Amino acid sequence: MTGEYVARPPVAEDAPAIAATHVRVWREAYAGVMPQDYLDGMDVEKSVAKWRLIIADESAAATRKRSDPVVKVTRIAEHIATGDVIGFATFAPARDEDPPTPGELWAINILAAHHGSGVADQLMAATVGDRPAYLWVVEQNLRAQAFYRRHGFGVDGGTSVHEVTPTREIRMVRRSGSGAQ
Repeated sequence: MTGEYVARPPVAEDAPAIAATHVRVWREAYAGVMPQDYLDGMDVEKSVAKWRLIIADESAAATRKRSDPVVKVTRIAEHIATGDVIGFATFAPARDEDPPTPGELWAINILAAHHGSGVADQLMAATVGDRPAYLWVVEQNLRAQAFYRRHGFGVDGGTSVHEVTPTREIRMVRRSGSGAQ
C-alpha cells in the first residue's frame, strides 16, 4: 500500500468527482476496445445522479442490520496531496443468477496516471479483502487480468457480453483467500 492515497467511503459531495473519474477511466481503458461512440456518449452529469443514488443507498444500508453474507462496500481512492478522486472500487452481492461465489467485485477503476502506484491494491484490500469473489473483466484488458491474477483470481471459463456494447467479457474467480503476492 502506498502512503500517497487514502481509500475511504464516499460521501454525497464526492459524486461529481467520482462520476468524472468513472467516465475518464473508461475512456482511457477502453479506447479501441469498446465502440468509440459509446465512450464519447458517456455523460458525467448522468453519472453524477447514479453515483448520488449509489452513495445514498450504501449509506442507508450501513445503518440497517443485515444478515446477508455479503454487504455492498464502495471505497474511493483519494490522492492525499491533491484531494483528487483518482479511482474507486465496489464489492457487493453477486448480480448473476448462478454465481460462483456470493460476492462480486463490481469494479476497480483507477486513472491511468496512477497505474502501478499500489492504489488498486489498497482498494482491493478495502473492499474485497481476502474473501472469495468473482468479477467480469473485458477480455482484451490484459493489464486488469494480470492484476486480478496477482490477487488470486483465475479465469473459470465463464463468458459474457457487456450489457450495452458488443464487448466480450470473461469471468475470473477467487474461491478462498487473497493469494496476493
